[in-house]
Amino acid sequence: MTADSAPVRLSPAECTCFRVRSAARRVTQIYSRHLAPTGLRISQFSLLGYVIARGPVSITELSDLVATDRTTLTRNLRPLLASGVIERAAAGDKRRHELVATPAGRALFKRALPLWAEAEQEVRTAMGTKLTADLHGALDRSMERLAPL
Repeated sequence: MTADSAPVRLSPAECTCFRVRSAARRVTQIYSRHLAPTGLRISQFSLLGYVIARGPVSITELSDLVATDRTTLTRNLRPLLASGVIERAAAGDKRRHELVATPAGRALFKRALPLWAEAEQEVRTAMGTKLTADLHGALDRSMERLAPL
């Protein structure tokens, strides 16, 4: 048995999920504060950005890009569709729809982008260059290792 595969003494205080979610909540609060004038949550900002960058994009492709299931993605897209910043467009196959950003969605994203950049800078400044790079690397490696599970 290697050091990486040694049994862990389970303790709720050492829960990996709790720690990751706590850090994510704190970071989300910072981004939410900055994005508040736009009415977008950080999850909506990210989805809108992906749709703009990749659109037209199917729900399946988008769920793969953002590493979430289709049900959760559909729930998170609902406010963007309802507000008219994203719309469904028929793909080549009439049974399949793709998502595209509307002109209003592109304008909203353009308005939100500098606010997002301020939040990103605040987080990076608070953590410092090394911790930011270490965190990004650890998260990337974690996603690679967890992907097959």
